Amino acid sequence: MKLDDVRSFRVPRELVEGAERALREAGRAGYERFALWSGNVMGDSFIAKTLLVPHQTAYKLERGVCVRVGGEELHRLNLWLYEHRETLAIQIHTHPSGAYHSETDDTYPIATQAGALSIVVPDFCRRGLFVNDTATYRLRRSGWDEMTPAQAQSLVTVID
Repeated sequence: MKLDDVRSFRVPRELVEGAERALREAGRAGYERFALWSGNVMGDSFIAKTLLVPHQTAYKLERGVCVRVGGEELHRLNLWLYEHRETLAIQIHTHPSGAYHSETDDTYPIATQAGALSIVVPDFCRRGLFVNDTATYRLRRSGWDEMTPAQAQSLVTVID
Protein backbone atom coordinates (compact mmCIF):
# COMPACT_ATOMS: atom_id res chain seq x y z
CA MET A 1 0.00 0.00 0.00
CA LYS A 2 0.97 3.59 -0.54
CA LEU A 3 0.95 6.42 2.00
CA ASP A 4 -2.04 7.85 0.16
CA ASP A 5 -4.03 4.73 1.14
CA VAL A 6 -3.21 4.95 4.86
CA ARG A 7 -6.25 5.26 7.13
CA SER A 8 -4.43 5.27 10.48
CA PHE A 9 -1.18 6.87 11.65
CA ARG A 10 0.12 5.26 14.85
CA VAL A 11 2.80 7.19 16.75
CA PRO A 12 4.56 5.88 19.89
CA ARG A 13 4.26 8.17 22.90
CA GLU A 14 8.05 8.51 23.19
CA LEU A 15 8.18 9.99 19.66
CA VAL A 16 5.48 12.50 20.60
CA GLU A 17 7.36 13.47 23.78
CA GLY A 18 10.65 13.78 21.87
CA ALA A 19 9.06 16.05 19.27
CA GLU A 20 7.48 18.19 21.99
CA ARG A 21 10.88 18.63 23.68
CA ALA A 22 12.55 19.65 20.41
CA LEU A 23 9.79 22.09 19.45
CA ARG A 24 9.62 23.68 22.90
CA GLU A 25 13.40 24.10 23.07
CA ALA A 26 13.39 26.26 19.94
CA GLY A 27 10.18 28.00 21.02
CA ARG A 28 11.70 29.17 24.31
CA ALA A 29 14.15 31.20 22.21
CA GLY A 30 11.31 32.46 19.98
CA TYR A 31 12.03 30.21 16.99
CA GLU A 32 10.09 27.73 14.90
CA ARG A 33 11.44 24.21 14.43
CA PHE A 34 10.66 21.18 12.30
CA ALA A 35 10.42 17.62 13.61
CA LEU A 36 9.64 14.61 11.44
CA TRP A 37 8.27 11.12 11.99
CA SER A 38 9.26 8.31 9.67
CA GLY A 39 8.37 4.64 9.69
CA ASN A 40 6.59 2.07 7.58
CA VAL A 41 3.23 1.42 5.98
CA MET A 42 1.72 -1.85 7.20
CA GLY A 43 -1.61 -2.65 5.61
CA ASP A 44 -3.71 0.50 5.81
CA SER A 45 -1.72 1.86 8.79
CA PHE A 46 1.45 3.88 9.07
CA ILE A 47 3.57 2.97 12.08
CA ALA A 48 6.01 5.73 13.12
CA LYS A 49 9.39 4.40 14.21
CA THR A 50 11.80 7.34 14.20
CA LEU A 51 11.86 10.98 15.30
CA LEU A 52 14.07 13.05 13.02
CA VAL A 53 15.02 16.64 13.83
CA PRO A 54 16.98 17.81 10.79
CA HIS A 55 19.60 20.52 10.91
CA GLN A 56 17.71 23.74 10.23
CA THR A 57 18.13 27.46 10.33
CA ALA A 58 15.49 29.54 12.10
CA TYR A 59 14.91 33.22 11.35
CA LYS A 60 13.24 36.12 13.12
CA LEU A 61 12.12 38.62 10.50
CA GLU A 62 10.15 41.87 10.61
CA ARG A 63 7.06 39.98 9.39
CA GLY A 64 7.46 37.02 11.73
CA VAL A 65 9.48 33.86 12.10
CA CYS A 66 10.34 31.01 9.75
CA VAL A 67 12.60 27.99 9.53
CA ARG A 68 14.56 26.52 6.61
CA VAL A 69 16.03 23.08 6.04
CA GLY A 70 18.79 23.35 3.40
CA GLY A 71 19.34 21.19 0.36
CA GLU A 72 22.34 19.29 1.77
CA GLU A 73 20.35 18.33 4.86
CA LEU A 74 17.38 17.25 2.75
CA HIS A 75 19.74 15.05 0.72
CA ARG A 76 21.22 13.56 3.90
CA LEU A 77 17.71 12.94 5.23
CA ASN A 78 16.62 11.19 2.02
CA LEU A 79 19.71 8.96 2.09
CA TRP A 80 19.00 8.07 5.72
CA LEU A 81 15.38 7.19 4.87
CA TYR A 82 16.50 5.02 1.95
CA GLU A 83 19.20 3.23 3.97
CA HIS A 84 16.79 2.54 6.86
CA ARG A 85 13.89 1.65 4.55
CA GLU A 86 11.58 4.15 6.18
CA THR A 87 9.07 6.58 4.72
CA LEU A 88 8.74 10.18 5.85
CA ALA A 89 5.04 10.48 6.59
CA ILE A 90 4.55 13.29 9.11
CA GLN A 91 6.14 16.72 9.35
CA ILE A 92 5.52 18.85 12.43
CA HIS A 93 6.41 22.47 13.05
CA THR A 94 5.41 25.25 15.38
CA HIS A 95 4.03 28.73 15.01
CA PRO A 96 4.41 31.45 17.67
CA SER A 97 0.63 31.89 18.02
CA GLY A 98 -2.12 30.41 15.84
CA ALA A 99 -1.66 27.19 13.88
CA TYR A 100 -2.31 27.26 10.13
CA HIS A 101 -0.54 26.39 6.88
CA SER A 102 1.16 29.49 5.53
CA GLU A 103 1.91 29.99 1.85
CA THR A 104 5.50 28.95 2.63
CA ASP A 105 4.25 25.78 4.35
CA ASP A 106 2.19 24.93 1.27
CA THR A 107 5.00 25.64 -1.17
CA TYR A 108 8.07 24.21 0.60
CA PRO A 109 7.08 21.11 2.59
CA ILE A 110 9.60 18.51 3.70
CA ALA A 111 7.06 15.68 3.48
CA THR A 112 6.15 15.57 -0.20
CA GLN A 113 4.58 12.16 -0.77
CA ALA A 114 0.82 12.10 -1.37
CA GLY A 115 -0.88 11.02 1.84
CA ALA A 116 1.67 12.66 4.16
CA LEU A 117 0.55 14.75 7.12
CA SER A 118 1.63 18.22 8.15
CA ILE A 119 0.92 19.13 11.76
CA VAL A 120 1.23 22.78 12.78
CA VAL A 121 1.38 23.35 16.52
CA PRO A 122 0.37 26.70 18.06
CA ASP A 123 2.23 28.69 20.74
CA PHE A 124 5.62 27.06 20.11
CA CYS A 125 4.17 23.80 21.53
CA ARG A 126 3.99 25.22 25.07
CA ARG A 127 0.68 23.39 25.68
CA GLY A 128 1.69 20.20 23.92
CA LEU A 129 1.52 18.85 20.42
CA PHE A 130 -2.04 17.59 20.24
CA VAL A 131 -4.18 20.47 21.54
CA ASN A 132 -7.58 21.60 20.26
CA ASP A 133 -6.13 24.33 18.03
CA THR A 134 -3.37 22.23 16.45
CA ALA A 135 -3.86 22.32 12.67
CA THR A 136 -3.48 19.10 10.66
CA TYR A 137 -3.26 18.86 6.88
CA ARG A 138 -3.07 15.91 4.51
CA LEU A 139 -1.22 16.14 1.22
CA ARG A 140 -3.35 15.15 -1.74
CA ARG A 141 -2.43 15.31 -5.41
CA SER A 142 -4.32 18.62 -5.54
CA GLY A 143 -2.45 20.12 -2.56
CA TRP A 144 -2.82 20.31 1.22
CA ASP A 145 -6.29 19.58 2.63
CA GLU A 146 -7.05 20.88 6.12
CA MET A 147 -8.61 18.32 8.43
CA THR A 148 -11.11 19.07 11.15
CA PRO A 149 -9.88 18.37 14.69
CA ALA A 150 -12.20 15.33 14.83
CA GLN A 151 -10.80 13.95 11.55
CA ALA A 152 -7.21 14.45 12.74
CA GLN A 153 -7.96 12.84 16.10
CA SER A 154 -9.45 9.77 14.44
CA LEU A 155 -6.53 9.50 11.99
CA VAL A 156 -3.56 9.91 14.37
CA THR A 157 -3.31 7.64 17.40
CA VAL A 158 -0.66 7.88 20.11
CA ILE A 159 0.34 4.38 21.21
CA ASP A 160 2.20 3.18 24.31
